[in-house]
Amino acid sequence: MEELNDIKESNIMLSEMLNRSIEFLMEDFIKIALKDFTSAKSIIKIALEQRNAQKIRVKYEEKGLHVPPFMIASITSVCNLRCRGCYDKEKIHNNSLELDENQWSNIFAQGKELGISFILLAGGEPLIKGEIVKECIKFPEIIFPMFTNGMLINEEWVQIFSLARNIMPVISIEGDRYQTDKRRGKGIFQKVLSSIDLLEKKSIFYGISITITTENFENVLNDEFIGTYIDKGCRAFFFIEYIPFDSSTESIVISADQREQLKVSMNELREKHRAIFIAFPGDEEKFGGCLAAGRGFVHINAIGSIEPCPFAPYSDINLKDVTLEEALNSSLLEKVRSIHEILKEHKGGCALFENREMVKDLLSIN
Repeated sequence: MEELNDIKESNIMLSEMLNRSIEFLMEDFIKIALKDFTSAKSIIKIALEQRNAQKIRVKYEEKGLHVPPFMIASITSVCNLRCRGCYDKEKIHNNSLELDENQWSNIFAQGKELGISFILLAGGEPLIKGEIVKECIKFPEIIFPMFTNGMLINEEWVQIFSLARNIMPVISIEGDRYQTDKRRGKGIFQKVLSSIDLLEKKSIFYGISITITTENFENVLNDEFIGTYIDKGCRAFFFIEYIPFDSSTESIVISADQREQLKVSMNELREKHRAIFIAFPGDEEKFGGCLAAGRGFVHINAIGSIEPCPFAPYSDINLKDVTLEEALNSSLLEKVRSIHEILKEHKGGCALFENREMVKDLLSIN
């Protein structure tokens, strides 16, 4: 009983910290929208909905269910690019088993009822499953950052984004033209710029996502780079630490010193620029360790299996068989959450990835 009380108290403290972080994020979101967007009224309404979501999560917390504010939904494993070192390319997929738009819409509806604030759309390339992306329009209470390579963004999609302001395109680049084309393919950088121009013309609130490595570290954290994209209308910057799914690329994982510098740079950029800056995994230590497995976020893969994290692709339960509420209490997620304190330190990118064999072993423990 004492152990259960300790877990409940720990979850309550974590929820309070996460909720405060989201409140600060939404304050920045609203300030930026008011100054920069003719669609500010719609964007602010979406941001204010997160207060209701927070209240719902608190009610579930009181009942003993910890609901993470973030969910990552990898809605497809299919992609139109083959980027060097892509984590998803290294996995084994069965595309014929992927969930359809009705199944995903049902999951989004369950997320809404549980008070999930953000559902990050990932892949593969999400826009390949455009019918699923369009389902997000039905859930204006949820913010859907959509991580895309930008190749499929056209006038039609920009029109949809202008009507559904809760869908936020986040376009992946690697830095300058040379760095982006080196990892993503020849001519990709120019196509990305064309997509960005379309978003800017329609005043779409969009972001860019940068996989940060030793090769681009200096380039993407300087004022000139950031200023260039702010001038193009970008108002959210996501810096994702590179994780070496391909072991031959371990040399480009940023060092411990660079991770510390990344934290400093995030604070400096927030002070200088009117934009949102987010690093992943970021400073998880202040939250008591790894936020995966439902502590702060959870991952659903393309076939509906619920996983601790995209970088720990193991599961003991599928949303074809159970509700999202039941899945959040899966045995594997509970076991991973129980060891989060030993997942504070890592050499690069992700503590769960470095301890993936430990996570895999948890599947076999009764």
